[in-house]
Formats: sequence, C-alpha cells, structure tokens
Amino acid sequence: MLRSDPMSLLRSKAFRLALQSAVLSVFGAVAISFFTYYDAISEIKRDLDLTLKNEQLEITADSKDGIRLKGAVQDEIRDEAGTFYTVYSSSGKKLVGNFDIPFSLVLRQHGYKTITHQEDPDLPDRVRAVRGLFKVFPDGDILYIAEKANTLIVLSEFFRQSFVLLVGSILILSLGAGVFVARTALRRINAITVASEEIMAGNLARRISISTALDEFDRLAVSLNRMLDRIEILIQNIQHISNDISHDLRLPLSRLKENLEISRTMASGVEMQDRFDEAISQVDSVLRIFSAMLRIAEVESHSVRGRFGSIMLSMILEDMVETFKVVASADNKIISSSISPGLEVTGDRELLEQMLTNIIENAILYSPSGSKISIHASYEQGRFVTVEIADQGPGIPESEHKHVFQRFVRLDASRHTSGTGLGLALVAAIAELHDANISLADNRPGLKFRIAIPGRVSHIRGIPTQASPRSI
Repeated sequence: MLRSDPMSLLRSKAFRLALQSAVLSVFGAVAISFFTYYDAISEIKRDLDLTLKNEQLEITADSKDGIRLKGAVQDEIRDEAGTFYTVYSSSGKKLVGNFDIPFSLVLRQHGYKTITHQEDPDLPDRVRAVRGLFKVFPDGDILYIAEKANTLIVLSEFFRQSFVLLVGSILILSLGAGVFVARTALRRINAITVASEEIMAGNLARRISISTALDEFDRLAVSLNRMLDRIEILIQNIQHISNDISHDLRLPLSRLKENLEISRTMASGVEMQDRFDEAISQVDSVLRIFSAMLRIAEVESHSVRGRFGSIMLSMILEDMVETFKVVASADNKIISSSISPGLEVTGDRELLEQMLTNIIENAILYSPSGSKISIHASYEQGRFVTVEIADQGPGIPESEHKHVFQRFVRLDASRHTSGTGLGLALVAAIAELHDANISLADNRPGLKFRIAIPGRVSHIRGIPTQASPRSI
C-alpha cells in the first residue's frame, strides 16, 4: 500500500515533475537575470566611457605641452566635482591631480578599466569604484581620467541579492507546490490501491470511491469500476460453471461407483472382477479431481478468511513429523527435522496442514529408498516464519519451477506415478491465501520447497493438532 510518508512523496511522479519544473524555472530565471544584468551594466559602462572619452578629447585639445596639460587639468578639477584627474611623469611621479591611484594600476590598464576597493584600498571615501582611461602624451606625461562608478557596484550587488532571492523563492514555491500536488495525487492513488488490495483479498464487490471533482482520477476510477464490474461477473460465471459441473458430476459418478461395486459382487470370474476394480479406480480418480477443483475454488474465493485465527505452526510441524516418520520408515526413508519453538502464524489450521501435507507426501513419494527428507522451520528477518522441506529425489528443472503450480501440470519426464496434477496448484492457492511466498530450489540432489509466512515467535502453547489430512 502506498503511504504519504516523506520518501513516498520524494519518489512520486508528481513531485519529480514539480522538481523538473523548478529546475527549468531556475534556468529561465538565471538566463533572464544574466541578460538583464549584462544589458544594464553595459549601458552604464557606455555612458561612463563616453564621458571619459569626451573629457580626454577636451583636455587634449587644450594642451600643447606639459605646462598647458597641467593647467587644463587644474581647470577641469575646479569645474568638474565628480571627475578625477591625475597627471604622471614618465617615471610615475604624480605631477598634478585630485586623485591618488598607484601608477602600476594605471599602466596595467588597456582601454577603459574599472578599479574597485579590492584593487585599490586607498580609494576616497564613498567611492566604491572608479572607471578610468589614460593617455600618454608626446613628452612622456601621462593623463589619467576616472569617473566614479559606484553605480556598477550597487547594481552588481542588487542583481546578486535579487538573484539569490528569486532562485530561492522559485525553489521553495516549486517544492512546496510539488509536495502539495504529490500528497494530493498519492492520496487519490492510495485510495485506488486500498480498493485494489481488498478486491485481490476476495472482496469482489469493493469499488473505488469517486469524488465530486470529476477530475482525471475520477474518470480513471469510473473506468476501473466498470472494468471491475465486468470482471466480477465473468469470475462469478466461471466459478458457478466450475462448481456446477463439479457438483452435478459428483452425484452421478458416485452412483456409478456404487453400481460398479454392487455389480462386482455379483460378477463371476477373476478377470471380470479385475475389470470392475479398474473401473472403480478410474471413477475414484475422477472424484478426487472434482474434490480438488472444488477445494481450490473455495480457497481462491478467499471465503475462508473468516475462519483465520492464531496457529502454533511449530506444534503442527512437530506432530506431522512424528506422523510421517512412520510412513517414511516403511519405505526405508528417513525424516529429520529442526523446528524452532513458538512459531506462530495467522491462518486456517486445516488449510495449512493440507499445504504442508501435500509437500511432505510428495517428498516421500518421489525420494528413492534410503534417502533423507529434512524439514526445517525458523523465524527469519523479523517478520516471516520460514519452512523448508527438502528431499533427495529427481528434482524439478528450474525452467519448470513456475509451471508446476498450475492446474493439471505434471512432469511426466521425471514423475511416473499416478496423480491429478492439482496438488501443487492447491498448495499455491493456500500460500496465496495466507500471503505466503513459496519458492523452489535445487537441493543437489532433489528439490527444496521454501515457504515464508508472515508470523511471529510466541511462548504460548496451542492445542495439539489433529491427524494430518491426506494430500490431493
């Protein structure tokens, strides 16, 4: 069953789609922010560079030599409060100006250059950055002009903070929306899953609830309910036909057997009596098949779940081992066991005994004389009671492991004894009814059955089991 726990939310398709949308939104925000920032910065730099170029051209036009250059710079200093001017000699000595900047920084510039406090900590107060341009005159003097560029720093910080806020908001809102959508979707899917599990458990009348929203989940529920209605009718028809055939044929076959037995007592001659015995045997075989089919139909209908109760499986196995030791020893076969005490499961006692009996009798039947059959039961993984029954017979090819649990399947290549082919089908039906997992493995030589039933360990002793039923 699906649950609305954090891991289920994170693994849900709705949350992953929301996360993908968040990532795409972040990429979009990054792209838009980058182009907006680049365009704004470029526009401010163009304005500053144009101002610097015009100032440089104006001073150059007024300067014919070094003396006039210094005078022109001093005039500009008096007239332009927001612009910085400095004149250096060819050796790097400051000749005149209202701005102190290391000569090495001036010479490292190529074209227009922005200098921040990280590069020149001695920038004037309230000046966070300057953008400057220098020119070398024929006499070796160097003119450096700079404009205050605080706007560049402020704009960069604004975009950086806005970017973090924007991306963070997108992620938080997208993830929040993803969690909300995922919880809503999981709740609807969980309702469908619960209904499906109840239907699989045998409640064929169960249907998926439909809300008033009439959304895609409701349309899906309507379609599934219509499909379930049809499936229920088909299953009921099949069960009725199978049960009717089994019930209707059992009575005439029973009468046929009775008439054959009466006729046998009246027949003369050994050969005639043998023929009657063969006919009676064939009728018994058909009756066993019908009984098995009715038994399987009853188990698969899950109608016996109402009889479920707490069962001490350890005691059942111990009693069965003692019973089958006598049967096995008559054919020179040995049964060994290792059964942990207090193994308790929930289920139907008679059906569990039937399942175990079928497997153990098969192990005895197909094991050669003098071989060993082992029965092991323990509590594993903190959830399951595990029963392993292993023989030393011819085994079953791995490719046939899944097929042997189907009805009327018999491996004639390795099994030359009579049977109905329904014994393991009944075993599989009983295991499925008890939510048990049954598997086959190679015992080298032989076959190993492994049954894992949900259970626990208890120290309460149950009532001793009665005689084990015969297998089918």
